[in-house]
Amino acid sequence: MDGTLFFFIIFAALTVGCAMMVLISKDIVRSVVWLAATFLGVGILYLFLNAEYLFLIQILVYVGAINVLILFGIMLTKRRMGKEDACEEYEQNIVKRRRSP
Repeated sequence: MDGTLFFFIIFAALTVGCAMMVLISKDIVRSVVWLAATFLGVGILYLFLNAEYLFLIQILVYVGAINVLILFGIMLTKRRMGKEDACEEYEQNIVKRRRSP
């Protein structure tokens, strides 16, 4: 087995593993990080296939732009998925104290 084929198989397995972690991960930010790793793995696979232009486009467009856009969209939207924030809980307690006689 050639060394290039060996590394191709390793990177293909890592890319599939990262794609599975996107599906398995419960936290959405971690899922986006795994998605970036998946996009990077696909770009490396393009490099092994001697498609340098596709590698460059994959890294610049998908990892650099699309993934960052998704990450900013998640970070800038305020969505409660679990427990409330400690600051919000503190503010609610202050409002309750002011309303009570």
